[in-house]
Amino acid sequence: MRAGAALGLLVLLCVCNREGIRTADEALLVSLSQARAWQRRADLHLQGGDVAAAIEDVKEVLKVPFPPGATEAEDVRLDARARLAQLYLKSAPGSEKAEAEALEQVQAGLREATRDSFFRAHLESVLAEVYEARAQRVADPAAQAEARRLALQALERAIQIDRRLQHSLLGGREAM
Repeated sequence: MRAGAALGLLVLLCVCNREGIRTADEALLVSLSQARAWQRRADLHLQGGDVAAAIEDVKEVLKVPFPPGATEAEDVRLDARARLAQLYLKSAPGSEKAEAEALEQVQAGLREATRDSFFRAHLESVLAEVYEARAQRVADPAAQAEARRLALQALERAIQIDRRLQHSLLGGREAM
């Protein structure tokens, strides 16, 4: 349900501005609607315990066409990549292959990211989850320590992104 809420928020942001409700770009709304539907399908498959089907649904989100220049497209794609990474980890806990697939999704999302956003910060947090999974999977204490170090670095990057966003959004004021 988390993904549906995030996409719902994007729809509201597209429709509303400071002057009130404006005419929305229907093509953008259709794209957002389609992405949300795929995410909801994934939710339903997860409720039934079918992680593989949920993964296939979220992969479809990455194929949804968006109007040129729509910044929301990046947000939707980053959110989908983060969710795919989490689903891969869930699909086979302790599996090196699942970890590699999750890492591939996060890295692809980070390459696609063009600006600081909640979704970019979330990718860094999910990257920390991948490294935490690695720390649990490997037996070598040095490899465990390295995985935890990488997880902490990813979380620090997420925190820094969030701080920059808060500073920008709050007009330089400190968050309470």
